[in-house]
Amino acid sequence: MGHLPVSDTGLVASIFKEGAFHFLFSFFTVVAAIVGLAFFSRGNRLERAVARPFHKSFVAPVVAILVFAILGCTSHMWFNPSHRRWPRIKPIPYVLVEEALHAFESLEPPADYREGILALGGNPDAEYPFWHWAGGDSANADAVEKASLDAFKARPLEERPDIILFNIESLRGWTSDMRTRSCMRFPNLCKLVLSGTYYPNAHSVGYPSIEGFLGIMVGVPSHPRATFLYNYPNTRMRSIGDVLQAAGYNRQVLCGSDPKLDNELVWQQKWFDYNEFKPENDNDVALARRFVEMYRERDKDKPLFFHWMSRSMHIPFDLPADMGERPADAEAAYLRAEAYMDSALGIIVNEVKNGPRANSTLFILVGDHSYPNSAQTAESERLGKIHEGETWVSLIFAGAGAERTMDLRPVSQGSIASSIVAFLGLDVSNHFMGAKLISKAVPPNSADSLQPSDSADSSVVPLRELPGVYSFRQGEIAYRIDSLAFFAGMDDATPATVRTASWKADWDVSRPVEGFVSGRSVTVDEKLLAETTAKMRAAARAWEFVVTKNKLMP
Repeated sequence: MGHLPVSDTGLVASIFKEGAFHFLFSFFTVVAAIVGLAFFSRGNRLERAVARPFHKSFVAPVVAILVFAILGCTSHMWFNPSHRRWPRIKPIPYVLVEEALHAFESLEPPADYREGILALGGNPDAEYPFWHWAGGDSANADAVEKASLDAFKARPLEERPDIILFNIESLRGWTSDMRTRSCMRFPNLCKLVLSGTYYPNAHSVGYPSIEGFLGIMVGVPSHPRATFLYNYPNTRMRSIGDVLQAAGYNRQVLCGSDPKLDNELVWQQKWFDYNEFKPENDNDVALARRFVEMYRERDKDKPLFFHWMSRSMHIPFDLPADMGERPADAEAAYLRAEAYMDSALGIIVNEVKNGPRANSTLFILVGDHSYPNSAQTAESERLGKIHEGETWVSLIFAGAGAERTMDLRPVSQGSIASSIVAFLGLDVSNHFMGAKLISKAVPPNSADSLQPSDSADSSVVPLRELPGVYSFRQGEIAYRIDSLAFFAGMDDATPATVRTASWKADWDVSRPVEGFVSGRSVTVDEKLLAETTAKMRAAARAWEFVVTKNKLMP
């Protein structure tokens, strides 16, 4: 079909090598403990202790030990119970038993598999429920895809737009919300918003950065329990980088953090023609200047796909020494780091705008994930580990004739891949599960409605029907649809917690970082709540089964 699946022993070996130290350390720790226990047993002749008669004086201590053991093992049920907290504090024996039972249960599709696949927009009757054949027919897919790619590559270069994707580290969606005048402190973000399609309520597929990288490049949700790209490296998949390679693009990625730290390097090498990380480029302005150098040296006979991954907004928000001392206040430190990132955006955008590809460049900006403020950290007790503090980012498509409009409905960063394919007008086989948020270039409309305002009132621009947005992390589920956000655990039986989604900037915008905590609590119909909670868990279990069984791509 003109593309290669990501499935080879070299990739698996490379990822294993990255984690070999942790594996060997854990292994030898266990062995040392067993050997030590053996020597202790031998030295104290425990076999004699076993043969001794049971004295009545032993009864009280044994009963006390049993009582304390029972109380300790069940304390999560009666002492300040929280089904959100329990997964983070459960003892190792619980985890081992649960994982063994789960491995046995995952041999067969879950009972609600069909409902789960439908909830995620797939075809439960297909062996590969999320695979879309070019032309809609497996028999002719290769021919249809080849014809589509050949037609695209035959276009004049000015009709094959460059794609520059800004992957912003720890982008807090509420801080970067361009619906409020307070965010005019980020002028280059505002310029992008005013020149394209803006989704202020975008969410990452998971957390941390490697999950955001998955959502952006592969167009699928994160694994409900594990880390997809780390724990399932042999999964057959097709990234947007693979598609753009087939379409004749020159693919480059530039990052400010070492990609080896979270095993992104092997994927960058798979999905790009050139990847670069240099320790000296450890801040966003240095990365922007390096972009300018690479941009001027690019292959000018091919369209460019450039994935720029920022650095300065990573905790602890350090900037170069000539920027002065980092503020002690966390809010001030983050705002300073984002303003610094914004200046880097200006360097990049100005370089492109002053060049020959100014009208043939699509800019995409999104966060890899969000980052909880101090108040949101406590929300994990109520909402789990995948609430707005982890997932709320912004999403912008700008330039190259992208429609100038704003849509307040929740969308996923996992829709970027499918949107690029739609924007380029390609008919290719893929498993991208997101919505098509932009289509072929259209004449620009008035951007007056996008002018930032102190008013919290905004209207929705109904571009198309949009599916609900799922995010997964360590057994926790978030589901957002229209004005509601639902949060539930995969394995407990309690109903989902419901909050309002942030359709209006109705939080304390005078505090750009700490002013937002979460949506307001809301009561919904019991039947709707039960059905939605069941659908969320079905979706998580079905997606987990698809990944475990390697049924993403033929």
